[in-house]
Amino acid sequence: MVPLVPARLAFDTSGVPYSGAYGDVYHSADGGPGQARYVFLEGNRLPGLWRRRGSFTIVETGFGLGLNFLVTCAEFLADSRAPARLHYVSAEKHPLAKRDLAAALVRYPELSSLASELLSAWPAALPGFHRLHLARGRVALTLLFGDAQTLLPQLEARADAFYLDGFAPEKNPELWSPAIAKELARLAAPGATFATWTVAGAVRAALGQAGFAVEKRAGFGRKREMLAGSFPGQAPERTARDRRATIVGAGVAGTSCAERLAARGWEVTLIERYAAPAREASGNPVGLLRPLLNLEDGDNARLSRAALGYVLRHLSMLGSDETIWQASGVLQLARDAVQAGRFEKIVAAHAFPEEFVRCVDAREAARIAGRAVRGPGWWMPAAGWVAPATLCTASLALHGDRVERRFSTAALRLERSHGGWRVEGAHGALIAEAPVVILANAADARALHPGAELPLDAVRGQVSHLPDAPGRALAVPVCGEGMVVPQPRGGFCTGATMHVDDRDPTVRTADHAENVARAESLLPGFTAGADPAQLTGHAAFRASTPDRLPLVGALAGTDGLHALLGLGMRGLVWAPLCAELLAARLEGEPLPLERELASAVDPGRFALQKRL
Repeated sequence: MVPLVPARLAFDTSGVPYSGAYGDVYHSADGGPGQARYVFLEGNRLPGLWRRRGSFTIVETGFGLGLNFLVTCAEFLADSRAPARLHYVSAEKHPLAKRDLAAALVRYPELSSLASELLSAWPAALPGFHRLHLARGRVALTLLFGDAQTLLPQLEARADAFYLDGFAPEKNPELWSPAIAKELARLAAPGATFATWTVAGAVRAALGQAGFAVEKRAGFGRKREMLAGSFPGQAPERTARDRRATIVGAGVAGTSCAERLAARGWEVTLIERYAAPAREASGNPVGLLRPLLNLEDGDNARLSRAALGYVLRHLSMLGSDETIWQASGVLQLARDAVQAGRFEKIVAAHAFPEEFVRCVDAREAARIAGRAVRGPGWWMPAAGWVAPATLCTASLALHGDRVERRFSTAALRLERSHGGWRVEGAHGALIAEAPVVILANAADARALHPGAELPLDAVRGQVSHLPDAPGRALAVPVCGEGMVVPQPRGGFCTGATMHVDDRDPTVRTADHAENVARAESLLPGFTAGADPAQLTGHAAFRASTPDRLPLVGALAGTDGLHALLGLGMRGLVWAPLCAELLAARLEGEPLPLERELASAVDPGRFALQKRL
């Protein structure tokens, strides 16, 4: 991972926002919003072009202050003939810190409402893809934090328009290189347009060699000329399609898929064998929302980092009900001195911002926890906890009119049909039929569709409830080998055990004893007086894959059959972003993750490994 270096906001002598690193202004001295409207909107023949599409995708090089984005959003939302959804993808090597972005945008009061929404969702300075949903879901902003030369090749999208708005080519030549122009051509949909304020000869040549038709036009303000043009081909017209899906399983995976598809206007049938959602692995009283960190910054760490920001933004849409979730921060304690040293190496190697994670010694860890702890660790202010069952219910409530619930109904068989797929119950009775079926029922998916050869293991886990007691206090969730989380209605959730090839569904005293021992190891003296034989808890089975990454996407050789499975212990963090990835693929939208990460969770990866 290449750590981000945030931009430092400054102003030139005339008061225009300025980058000292590049020695250039963020926008024309004749006005940022005016430049955005003239160069980028009019230069791409907007809003006229987007009125003929079901959705519209803009790719930008250089997010800067976000003025192009905000002006475009305002125009889009005010246009009664605009399509249902705008995707705006923007690369930024040096994103502004939130406070600097706020200081810059306060100068544009006409954009204050949208700017406020952007600032509320602004991600931490972490490299990679960040997807934000704004304007009640009508606008999806995907920020690519890092070098565009690295991240644009990782983008999977079809752009209808390009905003080319980096610093001047002579001061930032990498962003205007032939390699970048070739990536733009790869991303361009037939008939895609582009516009930019520069007319540099090298830029014209690079775009022309990549296949764009390029022409000069009258420039904005004191700029005499600008460039605009298009990519060969005919832009597709708006077409109707069958947006119906059946989802099997109403845990966090299934309800996340239902919410993401319903947000896009799909009609969803949600099948669940129990009478309510989140009765199995998603039925634990609370679960942690925290990143996975490792020295190599592997796929699991990168996925968890992107997913954590996404789920926290999703939860913020549900409101501030502290019985559902809290951005409480999480304290992770090192097992011993060796692991504590590794914690320090990881933080130093990746230069994480302190608002994401920092190392703390035993004294500071005890201060954060509000009691004695076993030693040093990580403090993760951006982490928290969530109540899974209420998350599932609240997510379904966002678009309840588009989700038909068929609960207390067991899906036993899948059959192809003229309408796509039939989901059948006892004696072959039809439960639902749709062109798209999503399996989100954990390890039970293997029996429902044996031909898919899903590499899933059922892992038994049990959590225990520790009641309140004198001296049993904890300010924040603590984890290590296990977790101890204060519950909103009193007491503490601790666990969870992990047993492979154990199909016992009953809550066991031996597992309570294991959870109590782990809690005591983390917090000396915390479990005094706790009798495992008197505790209550919850036992369930999580589905895990051999590489501990989920299965997200189409199942090979089965047109219309998809999966969101194998979430393991991190389902609460992964599920919302993985559901967004699945929905984006179904809609042909820009993906919310790097191509490498999307491939890393593809269900066909194990079959490919076998063939190789």
